[in-house]
Amino acid sequence: MATASSFKVGTARARPGAWSTGTLTLGHYPDGPITTPVNILCGTRPGPVLWVQSAIHGAECGGALGLLRLFKRIDVRRMKGAIVGVMAANPTAFRVLGRNTPYDGENMNRLFEKPSRTGHSRQAAATLIETAMGVADAAMDMHSGGQDTVVPFYSIYWEDGSPASKRGAELARATGTKAIWNSTDAWLGGAMYTAMTKRGKPAIIVECGSGGDLNDRDVGLHMGAIAGVAKAMGILPGRPKPASRILHVGTCDLLYNQRGGYFLPAVEVGAVVRKGQVIGRLMDPHGRIVEELASPKRSYIAALVREHRAIHSGTMCAECCDVLRG
Repeated sequence: MATASSFKVGTARARPGAWSTGTLTLGHYPDGPITTPVNILCGTRPGPVLWVQSAIHGAECGGALGLLRLFKRIDVRRMKGAIVGVMAANPTAFRVLGRNTPYDGENMNRLFEKPSRTGHSRQAAATLIETAMGVADAAMDMHSGGQDTVVPFYSIYWEDGSPASKRGAELARATGTKAIWNSTDAWLGGAMYTAMTKRGKPAIIVECGSGGDLNDRDVGLHMGAIAGVAKAMGILPGRPKPASRILHVGTCDLLYNQRGGYFLPAVEVGAVVRKGQVIGRLMDPHGRIVEELASPKRSYIAALVREHRAIHSGTMCAECCDVLRG
């Protein structure tokens, strides 16, 4: 466990009772460093350290905004340990508001299983996980749908029965979400929360976003999720308030379209739908419905393309998760 005064993240140094700022270098342009802003809020007493990162998918800024709102409300005199905020985990994607790194096209949140010092995104991922593992007792990776996709408010942890996984499940409940994804999906094996859990540190994802336009509700839910986890860790006073009823979901199928056009959702994100139910349609520029997308199973809809979005064939239109219990 790091203490409230014993660590740095890049140039940001934890100082008891203070909000410290700095930058963490994740790579280099031809003419200088590629950095992410870092905020550290430190209590007056030693305690656990929570790592919170945002915008590993560049346009997904809900976590950063929620964290800043929370920092402005915390009384550090009642706080133990520290919260580290990495505001743009993929800085180059953040600058172009893109999902993937513009220089190599990589989705950085698939590169943590075996970090390497090869391509730019892989080097940045290695720096992030090495730094987080070195200073944090737990981590939150915050997502908010991006420019193209709407997501409900839910949390994800990696389920493998280990102590870190079980603690991750507790932290997922502490966010206050009404749906928890108990993930064992191979395609998420390279995500940071999975890699940290396998290395013995609890880590979760929080999703919440209305698709491009973050409203006040979304930011407030991100803030509440971070506060809930900080309370569960003993960093903030009080107890988290889990939802009174939680839907647990599992293996996720990704649904892709075959025809391009304007996307017309037929259900809301967060809905539970039956096998074969139409969840979206594609309308061509002549007003004709050219494709209907049906759920492959009884599913929790964990993501949908934004209403009226013009998309090409082969777009990931929906995430359909098994309904386990709840």
